[in-house]
Amino acid sequence: MSATTVLEALFDYFNGCPLMSDNRLNIDYLPEDTGEAGVEFAIGTTPTDEVVYRYTNGGARCRYPFTISSVNDYGPDEAQNMLNSGFYEALSTWLHKQTRARNMPELPEGLIPRSIRATGPGYLYQPDVNAGKYQIQCDLEYYRKGEI
Repeated sequence: MSATTVLEALFDYFNGCPLMSDNRLNIDYLPEDTGEAGVEFAIGTTPTDEVVYRYTNGGARCRYPFTISSVNDYGPDEAQNMLNSGFYEALSTWLHKQTRARNMPELPEGLIPRSIRATGPGYLYQPDVNAGKYQIQCDLEYYRKGEI
């Protein structure tokens, strides 16, 4: 069954990502630290105009910017911090390969995925004593049919 929203399609898609499959995936929520659950991920939306280009038939080329964030163990151990940042490099590569293989999220009816990609490197945005929050900005590009 197809998702009813783009966000739901992304949630389903990343739940199937082999890099994230052993961890909890949330929408717009990360705990303060890793706690007993370990690493957790979140998908967050980014406000922007979705339409990149309007076609004369009423269709449009659109984009859905979003972030993938995580809360990870963090501290002076460079091996742990390198592992944290390395995850986002691997995720960026995975997204590139998925676009090349045309393995995209199953979007709601009338929306046809074109590409999914990271738009920059992953980075630490909230360091704390024992946990750090990292994120990477991503973009899903798709076509919207004119009759929607």
